[in-house]
Amino acid sequence: MTRFHLVFRNDGENDRSEYRYNDEAGQPHIDGRLVIDGETYVIRGVEWLLRNDNAGDSMSRFACTLVVQPTEG
Repeated sequence: MTRFHLVFRNDGENDRSEYRYNDEAGQPHIDGRLVIDGETYVIRGVEWLLRNDNAGDSMSRFACTLVVQPTEG
């Protein structure tokens, strides 16, 4: 079982975090997809850009920033 930490960044205010567990051995996965630094993932219906943000411990940690869609004008 793999355990990893997601930190959802919201302009430096009201950041939230969650720990995830999955059955994929060795590497973190979201919805069956390997987590890769710099890729986007849909988490709870919202698209996030994930960046490796390991704090030096053995658990993988990723900073998640909201992907903003351009508006048509």
